[in-house]
Amino acid sequence: MTVSRFRYSGIKLKCVILAASVLLASVSLAGCFETRSPRTAHSQANAEVKPGTPTEASPTPTLTPTPDPKDDAVKLASEVGLEEKDLKGKYDLFIRYAEVVRSNPEFNGRREFIYHLFPVIADHLKSENEEFFFNKVKELRITEKHTDGIDGQYIQTENKIELDPDLETRMGKEAYSSVFYHELMHFIDLNIAGSGLEGYACLMDDGSIKKYGDLDYDEMKHMKDYLYSYFIEGGAEMYTSEYFTYAPNSYLPRVRFLVGMKYIFGIEKIDNMFFDVDTDYQFAQLLMANGFTSEETVKVFMAMRNTPDALSEPKTLIDPREVLIRLYIGNVGPDYEKDKIFCLILGSMNESDLNKIPSDYSKFYTKQSGVSQEEVLQVWGYLTNIVGDYDVQWGFIGFPAPIYLNGELKLSVTAGPTEGDRLDYKAVVVDYDFESFEIKDIKIYEKWSPEPLPDL
Repeated sequence: MTVSRFRYSGIKLKCVILAASVLLASVSLAGCFETRSPRTAHSQANAEVKPGTPTEASPTPTLTPTPDPKDDAVKLASEVGLEEKDLKGKYDLFIRYAEVVRSNPEFNGRREFIYHLFPVIADHLKSENEEFFFNKVKELRITEKHTDGIDGQYIQTENKIELDPDLETRMGKEAYSSVFYHELMHFIDLNIAGSGLEGYACLMDDGSIKKYGDLDYDEMKHMKDYLYSYFIEGGAEMYTSEYFTYAPNSYLPRVRFLVGMKYIFGIEKIDNMFFDVDTDYQFAQLLMANGFTSEETVKVFMAMRNTPDALSEPKTLIDPREVLIRLYIGNVGPDYEKDKIFCLILGSMNESDLNKIPSDYSKFYTKQSGVSQEEVLQVWGYLTNIVGDYDVQWGFIGFPAPIYLNGELKLSVTAGPTEGDRLDYKAVVVDYDFESFEIKDIKIYEKWSPEPLPDL
């Protein structure tokens, strides 16, 4: 990872900036998650083991000290492109994970990416789920396939990632890495806490919401649909940004919504929800615990569907920004209009499709615009100056917007060339004073693709 840094104290741009040139439009780097009807899995409990009854006392054996795995883990980490800090003190866990990674021939040519997932695993894998998750890693398949309009996807029921074989040629190495990490984050999300199939939120014929794993045979006959929220795609992209790329490059309103959720409920709560087995069901329960009726909760989920027609009937939906406001009122207080950070998050979600959904709060949140145009141009000017190639016109995917990085709220945005054959993407991260609306520091992160490892 290459980092360029600049402490902002006022700069003069070396070229004329046109506001219209800043936005890099019509670029989609991320893939998606595909699921099919869950299959019910049954497991047999272990047979009872009865301990033997000793007939006489035995001498106390001499204990052999357990070797400290730290040195071996750190040495192994350095061999696969990781640093000691990436292990987060989980030395024994990393050694076991590395053994699993080495055992899967599907990872040849991409094994370095799988090793680099370990910081996510160290943060969120619980000991009781290790065996299940490691088996999923061992069985994960990675294939290349042309799918219209999709750069990559994770198919849960087949435990398989499909990637566009032409992606790196079309978009460049960093774009390829962003998509692959996004799909790997889906894989982690749906397997790290056990069988994600059991945790799906289900809409029943009577309008109630139940968890798939709790349905009996007769109830399954009355299941109407599965419910999916912004946690799926928005979460995969947000955590890809937090751990690897430093800035999202697609599903932007979904990412901003989850940033808003973290701002209201705290980082730990939303992290735990995302990496749990029943994320969307928990989200539904959270909404109803905060005054949303079952009918309103379904309207929220319908607005968050990842389908082309999701917003085709806006009058039947509830705007995600209204959701954030109502959750803020119930958990923080009534003065949301005076909260500068919260208003900035709402402004970062302002887009025409969502604005079609009627809401009592729409007059307020549609007036929120995110960071100022002047600040956008300052960030753009720094990027242009630090790169130093003035023949390349740079643009942003979206605009700088709030995101949590290493536990701190920053502004970030993905940048790339707007024309020509240069395939180069960078993340621009702004240390921002959210009270005075001032830029304090700017860093550019690039080359987040891990160094290739030889095939085993």
